Amino acid sequence: MANSIEGSVEKIGESGKLITNIAIDQVADLPPDDSVTVTFGGHETHGVHPTEHEQPMGTLVASRGESGFLEIEIVGISIAEMLGIKVGEAVIVQT
Repeated sequence: MANSIEGSVEKIGESGKLITNIAIDQVADLPPDDSVTVTFGGHETHGVHPTEHEQPMGTLVASRGESGFLEIEIVGISIAEMLGIKVGEAVIVQT
């Protein structure tokens, strides 16, 4: 049976990243592969990457952010503007 962590978008970062209220210690041991799904606003990405990742431009990525919380971004693009995601949007991490 899958485990899940539920949270929401707490704020939008300066570069348009979504900063959630899911603390990085809750996702610290999750791998950056297809065994983990992060779902939000009708979109999903797989894996939880380290803060410093080398995903290519335009890739949808969930990472353990410098903010101390799970962050979601499209590398090099404002995800908030691109997808219209707002503060309060539900975020679910499933393993």
